[in-house]
Amino acid sequence: MSKNFIIIEPDPIVCMDLEDMLVRQYPDGQVTAGFSLRDIGPAINAYGPDTAFFIKSAVLGGDPDLARVIRAAATRGSLIVVMGKDKDFDFPAAYVELPFTSDMVLAAISPDTTPKPDETTT
Repeated sequence: MSKNFIIIEPDPIVCMDLEDMLVRQYPDGQVTAGFSLRDIGPAINAYGPDTAFFIKSAVLGGDPDLARVIRAAATRGSLIVVMGKDKDFDFPAAYVELPFTSDMVLAAISPDTTPKPDETTT
C-alpha cells in the first residue's frame, strides 16, 4: 500500500519519531515533514486524496493560513490527523493524544477508524 504523509510538528523529536514510524509502516509511501506550513513547501501543492496530514493542534489552532489549507485538504478527501488536545475544528479529523504510541497513530490512519467527511472522532 502506498500512502503519502505530510507532518507539521514543531518539536523535532516528535516529528522524527512520527516520520520514522510512518516510513517503517509504509515503505513505498512518501513522508514530508516540517515545523510549519512554510516548511512543507511544494508538498502542500502536490498532495492528493491519498495524503494523510499530521498536524499538532496548537499549531493548527494558531495559524489561520494552515487551517484554511487543511480545511481544503479535508474537503478534497485527505485524512487529517490532529495531534494533541482535541479542539473543535470545522472539518473531519481523527485525533491522537500526546504522547502517542505507534498503535495510536496506526489506528488513526486505519481505513476502519478514519472519519468520514460528515463526522469526527475523538
